[in-house]
Amino acid sequence: MKDKKLIVLYLAMIVVGLALLFTKSAPPTDTPDDSAVVVEPPKMEEPKTEVINVAVAKHDINKKTILTKDDYYFKSIEVAVNKERPNFVTSASEIDAHVVKNHIAKDTVIEESLIASPNSEDYLMLALKDGNYMFPITIDPLDSYLIKNLKGGDLVDLYVFYGDETEKAANVREDKLVSPSRDFVKNRLKPIIVGKKVLFFDVEKEMDKSYNKNNVAQVQLELSNKEIKLLRTLMTNSTIIMYPSTFKKNVEDGLRLLSDKEKNWPLSEKDIFSGTRINLLKGN
Repeated sequence: MKDKKLIVLYLAMIVVGLALLFTKSAPPTDTPDDSAVVVEPPKMEEPKTEVINVAVAKHDINKKTILTKDDYYFKSIEVAVNKERPNFVTSASEIDAHVVKNHIAKDTVIEESLIASPNSEDYLMLALKDGNYMFPITIDPLDSYLIKNLKGGDLVDLYVFYGDETEKAANVREDKLVSPSRDFVKNRLKPIIVGKKVLFFDVEKEMDKSYNKNNVAQVQLELSNKEIKLLRTLMTNSTIIMYPSTFKKNVEDGLRLLSDKEKNWPLSEKDIFSGTRINLLKGN
């Protein structure tokens, strides 16, 4: 009897074990936790840059200065591409012969807004010193080389081309100056105004090799009232020749090479040429 009970107990345990074996549920599948997901930020592209050459002030530059290569130099800087930036001066053609609108400190990178180009209204107002005027001189065909070799800010000297054809007779002397002389040997050059600044050249159209006279070219000079009186009066009946200046700096009083008597002409009743002065100039 006792053995039967043990057998029944074993059978019951086996049935229960099998029941649990087939009824045991599969382990739950782990689901990702959305809160634990790490989202990588998009990669930021490095800003693109380029290297450009910019003009920089060599020294302090005063307002109204007409710029030359002695006033600036170029250096390379790195700037961002496709990003708004100042309009820097990046070539000599954008700065040569331009006038300074306001004081520029040494080592300042020069922007287009700080300067004015020739022929602009700002240039005309700034380039002239107080008391001076713009004076136009028509370029002779033979002098067209000046346009190719000079620019705004360069200096020129003005000469009168004349000859002494004084007639001498017994007890009679008639001083006679001709411009130019009919005798080539007698022709002389007399400096009248020196070291004057070219503001700009005014050329309507590009000149051809034959210098088409329909295309008038002029040079605008900066002259004082006294200088204009002298030059304009001489131009009525004499030949005036313009050459690149032998002076390195602008001469405030371009009449300084003239004698005291000649400086006042034509306000004075004296002849502009004195015999002594002419003799000294022969051979110039």
